[in-house]
Amino acid sequence: MSNRIATSTLFGFDFQINAAIVIMLENIEDVDTIRMEGKEDIEILLNDGNYILAQAKSVVQSSKDFTNVITNLKKAMKSLSEASAGLMIKELIYITNSTNPFHVKSEKHIFEGLPTHRNYDNLLPQSQKKIDEIISNLTTSIDKSKLWIQTLPFETDDKRERYKYIWNIIEELLNKLRIVGISKESLHQIWCQEIFRSGTIGEQGIKLTKADIIWPIIVMSTYHENYDDYDLDEAEVEEATRLYQSIINTYTERYEFLTKVLYAFNDFLKDKTIKERIPKFVSEKYLDFLYIMDETNINDHLKEIIIKTILTNILTKRSHIKRIKEQVNL
Repeated sequence: MSNRIATSTLFGFDFQINAAIVIMLENIEDVDTIRMEGKEDIEILLNDGNYILAQAKSVVQSSKDFTNVITNLKKAMKSLSEASAGLMIKELIYITNSTNPFHVKSEKHIFEGLPTHRNYDNLLPQSQKKIDEIISNLTTSIDKSKLWIQTLPFETDDKRERYKYIWNIIEELLNKLRIVGISKESLHQIWCQEIFRSGTIGEQGIKLTKADIIWPIIVMSTYHENYDDYDLDEAEVEEATRLYQSIINTYTERYEFLTKVLYAFNDFLKDKTIKERIPKFVSEKYLDFLYIMDETNINDHLKEIIIKTILTNILTKRSHIKRIKEQVNL
């Protein structure tokens, strides 16, 4: 029993993270911040001050175990009604992996197969009735015009099967950004393991900004190793590569650092060509940005090489970075 509970808990947390990724990407242009385990399982603050609140409930054997789907639905409606009080709400979402979230056999077919998005008005009669009955017993009202039932197929221990629809929506984003050379699987892994599991954890859970979320895309699409111009042995090249990746992945003000670099470059030697400006900027200004390596315990020569490589990659891909920022409204 304890093993089943532990498995269910881990599965549930994995589903919650992936549900957050999906809802975030569906609203990426409007997202300001996303918080997990705050007022709700998933709490998204939009640029206009409105909120999207979501309750994520999963079932390990979602295509055949419907034992607790009504219990899950009741908990979700109660939580959404209480959390939405006093907030400007765009959407209230109940997202689940169940193929029969209302335990209504005759209406089960609309939730099977592909991911679904149904607002209250587009639910079939018996499903609406279930919601009406639950809401009638709540002490806090819920705005049904903003209520959405969303299903996300998510089952088995095979990653290809469990994450296939999450990978699809990530691929749609990468295509929209016209990014090649980044695998949807790699980006998904970074978001799950390094971003959503290690965000700013406070009294109200994990909070992430849009910049936190988009940063891995910028890093992965601009990264280029080239130490041929430096007199490094094999061990130093390995160390430089390791530190480069560590710094850009862990420096707490990494997006602010990127902004500072691009802002400084905009006003640097405007009368020169880009081909002339980039190497000159890197050569003359790298000391201004060396502070991001204050915590590294390496010699000054290697520090200089790494920071110059970081600056060169940012500046040579500045148009690419600009397009990403524009597409996601960052």
